[in-house]
Amino acid sequence: MIDCPKDRSVNVTYIEAPIETVWKTVATTLGSNAYLTDQALTSGDPEQPKIGDRFTLYYGDIINRAVVLHYEPYKLFVLSDAYESMAPDGTVDPFPVRTSYAFESYGQAFTKLTLEVQGYDSDTYGQWFRECLEMGWRRSLLNLKSVLELGMDLRNELFSYPRLGITNCTVNAEQCEETGVPEGRGNYLLTVFPNGPAERGGLAQGDVITAIDGKPVPDYRTYVRVVSGYYASKVPVTITYVRNGQEGEVVLDLTIDRMFTGLIEGTDAGQEEERKRRQRMASERSASGAIWKNLAGKDESQ
Repeated sequence: MIDCPKDRSVNVTYIEAPIETVWKTVATTLGSNAYLTDQALTSGDPEQPKIGDRFTLYYGDIINRAVVLHYEPYKLFVLSDAYESMAPDGTVDPFPVRTSYAFESYGQAFTKLTLEVQGYDSDTYGQWFRECLEMGWRRSLLNLKSVLELGMDLRNELFSYPRLGITNCTVNAEQCEETGVPEGRGNYLLTVFPNGPAERGGLAQGDVITAIDGKPVPDYRTYVRVVSGYYASKVPVTITYVRNGQEGEVVLDLTIDRMFTGLIEGTDAGQEEERKRRQRMASERSASGAIWKNLAGKDESQ
């Protein structure tokens, strides 16, 4: 992650393609479907956006309802975003931010794209969203580069890394006081999904994961990189965690179930089907007396 204030994140990539091609792919809903979205709708022209246009962008179990704030062809494109992330119980809460795409041409062959997201909240969930979105954009920009340079759309491969069925973030000052784990020395579990690998292994909200198969995971970015290393692997993993100041270990099988990867059909119908599925599971779990709650009374999914 590029070092910057905590209210923003920045990703930079260099693409071997003319600036006109990169611009069209990034700044139009028609182009977005080539590398990023399952479905992209606009209130305006799908090939020529203008200020005030409203976008509805579907990425699996996430919807982004955006408005075009600035449009300067081949230089700058700015959106006001409202990401809706589906929780384990099917509820949805918006996360508003502003995303700027700056384009620079290097001769006829290369384009530098700088993507900056601003407006993250300063609380734990703002931190979680920042960490998730920065890594999500890292993968999406890699896919943009692959699509334009190689003609290969790798989004399913890039995002179908195995999961534990948790919502997690890097331990911050508040969680350090609660758990005794120093800041930046583990991943705090905000939510544990029902019937996911973590829950089946006995992990719970408030635990801190510090290592996977002996590899330290001091922050969210490292956690995702280590878990991604098990892509296409079916071997169980050993999770080292801290609970109430005591270290423990548990052996788990990772999963690529759509509830945990979020790779559902990116449409209203697909969203509704998944929402009902999660609501049903939440109801069954509540009936058994095992209700999960996160710190702020909101549930989010990874």
